[in-house]
Amino acid sequence: MRLALPLALLLTTSFPAIADIPAPTGHVLLTLGGVVTETNLPARGEDDGGLLGYLEVQHDGAAGFDAAMLDGLEQVEITITYGPEGKQREVAFSGPLLSDVMTMAGAAGKTAKPMALDGYQSEIEWESITAHQPIVATHANGSPMGIGGYGPTMIVFPPTDDAELAQKQSGQQVWALAYIGVE
Repeated sequence: MRLALPLALLLTTSFPAIADIPAPTGHVLLTLGGVVTETNLPARGEDDGGLLGYLEVQHDGAAGFDAAMLDGLEQVEITITYGPEGKQREVAFSGPLLSDVMTMAGAAGKTAKPMALDGYQSEIEWESITAHQPIVATHANGSPMGIGGYGPTMIVFPPTDDAELAQKQSGQQVWALAYIGVE
């Protein structure tokens, strides 16, 4: 019986989060909201303005990432053929793994719903994130991606020879990425 109380206490005790997320010091390029345990941005209501207000994003607190935070994570480069039909070219995208960004926000094991600046949204299951290792690209051919191109951030999957998988991932490869809802 003596073990019952310590075991019950252990099961109900809150453990520290895996990652402690610092506050962004620069402009926030990417926000993760929803089921995240690490937050550095205040809650947003329906009457809050700005880009996330335009996109009708609300959250109880979110993880915001500026360029320095994203660049401070291990960087991965993925080269793919990309661009509008008839003008495609090889582009070397680089940035941290999506799984690392989600882990830093306390969202490991969850589903990502990346949303572009224009409101386009996709869904990526955690199993796909860990199996295929997409990145949150911040750079293209060594230069930071700006708004008006593919930036400020973009989900990029490694190339695959599986045509069905490539088709699915092309819809998940959200460019002009500003927000990831986590479920």
